[in-house]
Amino acid sequence: MNEQSRLEKLRNLGVRLHELQLVQPAAGKSYTSVALNYLFSRHELTRPCGQSLDVTLRSLADAIVQKHQLKFSRFDSDSIIDYFCRLYRAH
Repeated sequence: MNEQSRLEKLRNLGVRLHELQLVQPAAGKSYTSVALNYLFSRHELTRPCGQSLDVTLRSLADAIVQKHQLKFSRFDSDSIIDYFCRLYRAH
């Protein structure tokens, strides 16, 4: 998946989180940023600053695998987005 597709999926996830009233976007914040902030805070992780989207998503995936001691450790940038989109039924 290219970066544009990732951003679009994250935006859709942010919109869905807003529909579910799990987040309230602040003025000037994008739904993409809101989604990432929610995912990191939901799993009690610190979101890395100044990193590319790919690095940010990989760090989220790695932290979730380690924190929850998952045996399934094949999360990558794309699969972590797909996982959360399915979880929250974002399209």
